[in-house]
Amino acid sequence: MSKFLLIINGAALTGCAFFVVDYRAIILTALLLFLPLLDRGWQCDCLRAFKYQQSIWLFIAAGFVILLGLHNDYLLTTLSIIFLTALPEEWFFRGYFMQRLQDFGSRPWLANVVSSLLFMLLHIPSQGGVGLLVFFPSLLFGYVYQYSRNLIVVVLLHALANLFFIIYIRGWG
Repeated sequence: MSKFLLIINGAALTGCAFFVVDYRAIILTALLLFLPLLDRGWQCDCLRAFKYQQSIWLFIAAGFVILLGLHNDYLLTTLSIIFLTALPEEWFFRGYFMQRLQDFGSRPWLANVVSSLLFMLLHIPSQGGVGLLVFFPSLLFGYVYQYSRNLIVVVLLHALANLFFIIYIRGWG
C-alpha cells in the first residue's frame, strides 16, 4: 500500500502544480504537509537529536538566515520562506519522498535524483525556465539530508538559499 501512496502523492503534487491556478501555493503547501501523513507506515526519524557537527552547521545556517531576515524589509519574507516554503518542501521531498524511495530499495543517489526531478517539475509552472535550475540546489539539499538525517538543517539551508536568491540574485535580473 505504501508504494501506491508514494506514487499517488507524487502524482497529486505534480497535477496540482500544473492544473490548479487559483490558490495554487496554498493547496501545494497543504499537500506537501498532509500527504506524508497518509502513509501510515512512515516513521519520521528526520527530526532526531543533533550530533555535535550538525549543531555547528545548524548554528551557522541559522545565523545567516537570522542576519538576512533581521533587515526590516526581509523579516516577513524570511518567516514566510521558512514556514511556507522551505519547511513544507523539505518535509515532503527529503523527509518523506526521498526517504521512502530509499526504503523501497532505491539507491541513495537515485532517490536523490528522482526527488530532485519531482522538486524541479513543481517549480516549472510558477517559475518557467528558471524552475529548471532548482534541480541543482535540490541535489545538494538531498545530499545534506542523506548525510545528516536532520530535516531542520536542510530547512535552514533551503531558506538561506531562497533568501540569497531573493535578496541578491533576483535584484540583479
